[in-house]
Amino acid sequence: MDIYIDGSMLGHSSFDTLIRIPRRDTFTLPVKFDVNMQNIYKNAWSALTGKEVTVKLTGKIRIGKANVFMSFPVNYETKETFSLF
Repeated sequence: MDIYIDGSMLGHSSFDTLIRIPRRDTFTLPVKFDVNMQNIYKNAWSALTGKEVTVKLTGKIRIGKANVFMSFPVNYETKETFSLF
């Protein structure tokens, strides 16, 4: 997946590990992503000053069971406010 903040690409995430998801339960997925340092400084000021920023995730995920896998597109966008205090 690609991560965008206010329309600027922040980085790319990939997760190539098999995990077990409990049936009918809540779960979390740890996600690591590579950050483009040139774009992080551009977005850091508006994010840290408490302004509302648009966070967008695009890409695809692949899930499966018993060696049967399906790919699903991801297109998620939200507005978030970050602050230090």
